[in-house]
Amino acid sequence: MNRITEYIKGTGWAKLIAVMNILSGAFLILTGILGIIAGISQGFIGIVVGALSILLGILTLMAGIKLWRTASNLQIYKSTEKEEDIKEAIKNLSDYFIFAGLAIAIALAMVPLGIIASLFLGSSMPSPIIY
Repeated sequence: MNRITEYIKGTGWAKLIAVMNILSGAFLILTGILGIIAGISQGFIGIVVGALSILLGILTLMAGIKLWRTASNLQIYKSTEKEEDIKEAIKNLSDYFIFAGLAIAIALAMVPLGIIASLFLGSSMPSPIIY
């Protein structure tokens, strides 16, 4: 066993987070598709939010897949100690951070857009009737 393999820990947790990312991405894609379907009859904003949800879902799903591959490559490297396995793990981890970073950036950008949209949509909605 070389010195690197003794530091490879937490692959089970990485796979758990990967599964949660994959499921979250799938739910975001489904939500986006439903949002677009509803937006067709409701207006432009539903379509835009649906499309953003699909994009966010794809990025989150891809991040989960890359993290799963990273953990798998690290587990393989622990047993084989082949340089290709650790290189592949590092490449997948790098890709994971790119996909996760883009997903977080889009999610953060959606918050102010949601606030602005709610201000405009809220002012155009009829006042509730209070009895």
